[in-house]
Amino acid sequence: MNSVVQFIRLDLRSLRPSARSLLLPALVLLVAAALPSQSPYAVIPAAGVFAVMIAPQYLFGNDERGRLDTLYGALGIDRRRVVSGRYATALAILVAMTAVGLLIAPLAAKALATGFDFPLALGIAAGSLAVAAVVLSIELPLYFAVGATRARTVGFAVPAAIVVVVVLVGGLVPEAGEAVAAALTSVPPVWLAVSALVVVLGLGIASRAVAARLYARRDL
Repeated sequence: MNSVVQFIRLDLRSLRPSARSLLLPALVLLVAAALPSQSPYAVIPAAGVFAVMIAPQYLFGNDERGRLDTLYGALGIDRRRVVSGRYATALAILVAMTAVGLLIAPLAAKALATGFDFPLALGIAAGSLAVAAVVLSIELPLYFAVGATRARTVGFAVPAAIVVVVVLVGGLVPEAGEAVAAALTSVPPVWLAVSALVVVLGLGIASRAVAARLYARRDL
């Protein structure tokens, strides 16, 4: 456990130089999500999309640029712990960004001069977290198998494809958004949170097992 925690600290430290440069793209994405839809809730899944697009690319990119895989071995962190630590870091970033979206949503509602339903926002946060976990479960094994440079296209394409599908469905089937909102508000937030947690943990465990096998075979 201590080595996994140590690895998470190394991961977060490697992101510090990039933190400021990521603020503007994150802000642009959140604004771009809220303005066309005129919905404050759009910033919540947008924050999750930003996390799954950026976190793996930067984390694995730092590994390649700084040859950090060699450093991990020198520190006594074996490959299985590297996988566990990287999954924990990616999940922490996803949860943090989703929380940021949830906090910004009421401010977006005031800026758009529209109402805000907190239970609905919680439901959207739980749902977007589960969907983002699915994306991460697809992305991370690929990054561990081939590295950031070769996995970059898929790392951006998968979240982008989800955004395009959501936008198309929202445009072609306007009542779909209302149906989703009604479904989310009909379920107690605690059950949505539990369901999201089950999805995140279940997919995370399965994906981590695959990633560990792929990373063990990779020639660094």
